[in-house]
Amino acid sequence: MAVTGGDAMNGRVKKVWSTYFPYVLGICGNAALNIVLISLLTHRLVPAVYGSYVVSMTAVVLSSSVVGQWLQQATGRYLAGVTAAASSYTKAAVLLGIGGILAVLAVFYIVTALIGILDSRLVDGLWLIDIAAIAAQTLFSLAGSALQAGQRAWAYALQQTCAGALKIGLSELVCQMSSQDVGALIYAYAVAQLVGAAYGAWHAGFFHRDVLRRLGSRRAKLVFHKLRIYGGAMTVWFVFMNLAMYLDRLLIRGLGGATMAGLYGAASTLVVGSVSLVMAPILAATWPQLMVAWNMRNEQVAARLLGDLLTWLLCAGAALVALVNAVADPATRLLLGDRFAAASTLLPLLAASAFSFSLGPFFHKPLEFKEKKIAMCLFAAAALLLHGLLSVLLTPWLGGVGAGTAALIAGSAYCVLCAVYGRKIVRWRVRTNLLAVIAVLAAMTSLAARRISASWHIESNLGSFVAAGATFAVIFGVALAVTVMLHIARRRPRIPAIK
Repeated sequence: MAVTGGDAMNGRVKKVWSTYFPYVLGICGNAALNIVLISLLTHRLVPAVYGSYVVSMTAVVLSSSVVGQWLQQATGRYLAGVTAAASSYTKAAVLLGIGGILAVLAVFYIVTALIGILDSRLVDGLWLIDIAAIAAQTLFSLAGSALQAGQRAWAYALQQTCAGALKIGLSELVCQMSSQDVGALIYAYAVAQLVGAAYGAWHAGFFHRDVLRRLGSRRAKLVFHKLRIYGGAMTVWFVFMNLAMYLDRLLIRGLGGATMAGLYGAASTLVVGSVSLVMAPILAATWPQLMVAWNMRNEQVAARLLGDLLTWLLCAGAALVALVNAVADPATRLLLGDRFAAASTLLPLLAASAFSFSLGPFFHKPLEFKEKKIAMCLFAAAALLLHGLLSVLLTPWLGGVGAGTAALIAGSAYCVLCAVYGRKIVRWRVRTNLLAVIAVLAAMTSLAARRISASWHIESNLGSFVAAGATFAVIFGVALAVTVMLHIARRRPRIPAIK
C-alpha cells in the first residue's frame, strides 16, 4: 500500500508529539522552574547564605555524578530497544547497581557521623545533609535515564516538571518557617528528588514482579558486570568535564568570599539554565541524525551536517550572549532582586562560558564516532587544569569577572582541542563569513538596545526587561533582514541592457 504525503506528514507529527516534544517540555519546564526557584531564594536569602546554598548544591550535583554516572550511562546504553525478557534482567542489574551505590553512601554517612560525634570541628554541619541529597539526586537521575531508554517521553517530562514544582513548593515552605536555614532547603531539595525518583522508577517498571524475581539470578549479575565495565569508561570523561564546568563556582567562595560566591552563584545558575534551555533539545534532536550518517559510512553527509550544525550553534551563541548583555540589568533586578543587582555585569560573561561548555559535546562528536575515549578524557582533564590555574590567578585579582573569564577560556580550550583532533576524523567546516556577520550584528544591536532602553527611564523592572528584549529583537531582526536582502541582491545575476 502506498503511503500518501498526508500519511507521512501525520506520522512525522505523531513522532514529534510522542518523542521530541515531551523531552523539550521536560527540559524547558525544568529549566524554567529552576529559574523560578533561584528568584525565590535570592529574594528570601542574603547573598552570604545563598552562597553557602549554591556551594552545597554544586557539591551535591558533582558528587552524584561521580557516584552514579557509570550506572546512568550504562542504563541508557543497554536498556534501550531490548526485548521484554532482556529488559527485566537489565532492570534487575540496574537495581543491583543502585543497591551498591546506596550501600556505599550509607557507609560514608555513618563514618562521617561518627567523626562528627568524636570531633565536631572536623565535620561541617551540612555534610550529612549533603550525603542524603546526593543519594536522592542519584536515584532521580537514574530513573530519568531509564525512562528515556524505554522511550517513556511523557513520563520523563512529568517527572522533571513535577519534581521542579515540588522543589519550589517545599523551598517556599522552608523559607516561611526558617528564612536562612540552608540545611532545611537542601532537605527540601532531596525530598522533591526522591518523589520524582519514585515516580520515574514506577513508570520505568523497576517495581514489576518480573524484575524483582530476577534480582538474584546469575544472568542479572552478568548483566550488572557488563553495565559496570561500560559505564566506568565514560564516567572518567564525565567527571573531568563536570568538574571543569563547575570549578569556578566551587572556588569562588574561597578565592572571592561568601558575598561574591552568592552573587556569582546566582548569576551563573540563572544563565546556565537559560543556555541549557536552548542547547539540550538541540542535542537530543541532532545527535541521532549524525549517528545515522556515520553508521551508514557516509562521511561527507556527516561532515556537512556537523559543520552546518556548529555554524548555526555558534551564530545562535553570539546572538544569545548579545541578548543577555542587552537585558542584563533589568533581568538581574527582576529575577534575582535588588540585593543581587551587582551580578548584572557577570551575566554576559557567564552566558558565554556556559555556552562554550555546552558546545563541547558537539565538537567532540567525531571522537565519539571513533570511540576515542582516552583523547576525550585527556582534553577534559586539560580543561579542568586550565580552569583551576586561571581561577587561582584571576579570581583574587578580578573577582567574579576573573572567575567567569577562567571558565570561558577553559570551555573554549576544550572545543578547540576537540576541533583540531576531530577534523582529522570528520572534515567538517564552519562558515566563518556567516558567523562573523552574525557576531558583528549581534554586538552592535546589543549596545544599541542597552542605550535605547536605558533612555526610556521605565520604573518597573518587568517593563524594563520587556522593553530591552523587544528593542533587541526588533533591531536585530531588521538588521538581519537588511543583510539577507543585500546578500541576495549582490548574488543576483545582472541582465545586460539591450542596446
